[in-house]
Amino acid sequence: MAWYRLYRPKKIEDLNIGSVRDSLQRMMQNGKIPQSLLFAGPKGTGKTSASRILGAMLNDPSNADLIDYLFFKKTAPKKMVFSEPDVASDFNRRVYEGHSFVVQELDAASNRRIDDIRLLKERINLPPSDGKMTVYILDEVHMLTNEAFNALLKILEEPPAHVVFILATTELHKLPATIVSRCSVINFRKATALELKQALERVLVAEKIKFAEADLNEIVLRADGSFRDGVKILEMACKNGELNLELIKDLLASDNETYIKKLLNAVMQKEEQVLAKTFEELRNNNYNQKDFYKDLFEFLHKDLLINLAVVEGEAAYALKIDQFFLKEILSVDLNQETPVSFLVLELKFLDIIERSKKVTPPKTDAKTSPKADLINDQAAKQVGSENSKKKIQKSEIISKEPVIAKNKIEDFANNNDLWHSLIKGFAADNFSLLTLLKSCKLESLSEGIAKVLVYYSFHKEQLEQNKNRDLLGKAALELLGLDLQFDFILQNDPVVATSESTESDLVLAAKDSLL
Repeated sequence: MAWYRLYRPKKIEDLNIGSVRDSLQRMMQNGKIPQSLLFAGPKGTGKTSASRILGAMLNDPSNADLIDYLFFKKTAPKKMVFSEPDVASDFNRRVYEGHSFVVQELDAASNRRIDDIRLLKERINLPPSDGKMTVYILDEVHMLTNEAFNALLKILEEPPAHVVFILATTELHKLPATIVSRCSVINFRKATALELKQALERVLVAEKIKFAEADLNEIVLRADGSFRDGVKILEMACKNGELNLELIKDLLASDNETYIKKLLNAVMQKEEQVLAKTFEELRNNNYNQKDFYKDLFEFLHKDLLINLAVVEGEAAYALKIDQFFLKEILSVDLNQETPVSFLVLELKFLDIIERSKKVTPPKTDAKTSPKADLINDQAAKQVGSENSKKKIQKSEIISKEPVIAKNKIEDFANNNDLWHSLIKGFAADNFSLLTLLKSCKLESLSEGIAKVLVYYSFHKEQLEQNKNRDLLGKAALELLGLDLQFDFILQNDPVVATSESTESDLVLAAKDSLL
């Protein structure tokens, strides 16, 4: 017998998730079990096990008098509290193993039509041949059609006295409010690392398996809060009375975090070849695309929460980078079918790299600003590290000597050349502002006033902020030797701009850190 079936909880007090255990124990102490229960939560968290325990408890002889009173309107017993089922009973053993008709499991995903619910209505009228109560588990109940839900609603409103319904779902939000309101809802959640570790330790001790703490922690991490997955992985990793992770090395590798970081770093370093080779490794090793995408979103979201001090831990990336990647990945349909796995994500990451290279400012002439090149190179190498969170000081990036002497302004053929010379040497630590300037045009330069044409109201609002005006004034003084005031004028005819110049504030902000 598989370990998971062997070590399923057999009493309410044995349930691993504390909140679920407490909710069911309160029902036992109050002597009331609803006829319609809704178990909602992730896979492998004990929904079916709890249902079977309830089925055993409702049919245990120790609770017979209370069952008669609650469901069949007979005389109230002296004891109005439910007792835990007798785990040594042969009847209850069959219930736990799924071999008893007093607990019947129906897959709502396969029996989702109204005709299936009509058949269920006829079926539930038959009393149990063994025991007092029949528990019907409707697994993945959210898969029912609207018509089937309507038919089920009528059954829940007036169930036969000998029937208890347990609706189980991993997607509570998909259930109609009318169904939810007829049920007592118990929310199952992913097990904490401690809850899962304690459960797995009990299995190892019972099986007399030697294990190292670090190996057990690795399995807990891979199980992702699922008792069922944890026990299955544990069983595969044990041989000759010892826990050996080498037996499941490939399985544990699909934790995915190593590859996720490798891909994100490749994007930030603009390394297309590294990116492509990493995706090829994922394909060659038959990594599950759906699981990988799930882990990718969870990794970025958790890192986001760490940056916001909602979750404890050490963030892998800056807040802006987490936001940027989440927004970019959500903009594509990862579920679309492609002949090559991971192709959608691979193309998206390559697109980000291509766009980032377009907006990276060209290096200035080494003769005019050698220090700028050096610091730009150093800053690029530090993207993604903790040091990238600290802005490179503007005074270190802009040359101390004017790039263009005052008396050389007239050497430029037109204002456009002068404008491009200004933004070419602009501070490399503010790419979002640099991107805005690239979509503008210098109209005139007279008496210390630079009139700049702007083609989008959003751009005008950003450029007129005091901090941006100060940066522009300082840049003009350092690069051109001119003390300029900037007047931004909104034009009606839009300029042909790159995709970067019209992106949202979030993307522009992210590019300060990423691009």
